[in-house]
Amino acid sequence: MTASAAPHGYTLALWTATAVTSSDRGAPGTAEVLALLAGASLTFVGLGAVAYGGSPMKPERSAPAGTWIWGAFHLPMAALAALVSLLLAWCCSGPLLWGLVGTTTTAVYLLAVSAQFLCFSVRRIT
Repeated sequence: MTASAAPHGYTLALWTATAVTSSDRGAPGTAEVLALLAGASLTFVGLGAVAYGGSPMKPERSAPAGTWIWGAFHLPMAALAALVSLLLAWCCSGPLLWGLVGTTTTAVYLLAVSAQFLCFSVRRIT
């Protein structure tokens, strides 16, 4: 369960954002799909490089007991990614739109999950 929580949540967030965008703009073509892939991939690698300073992505210590349950609660991240995608669909189109959907969904998901774990950790310490 623990190992699948993050991939499950990211899939929900990206699928929801893509579905919202598709419902507003129609199905993406090849260029748009490739732009979505590039935006999501580059954002993931970029945020990973910032988070880990270019070092291997290996945490120095394991999370406190109970922290991982929060990794399964993805509704806020998916909803926020969908809202951002809907706003983007109103002001952008074509490959730019889909690249931004991939970028913002990945950034929203990773930053929101990080904030969620940080809040939980701070609450546990106090």
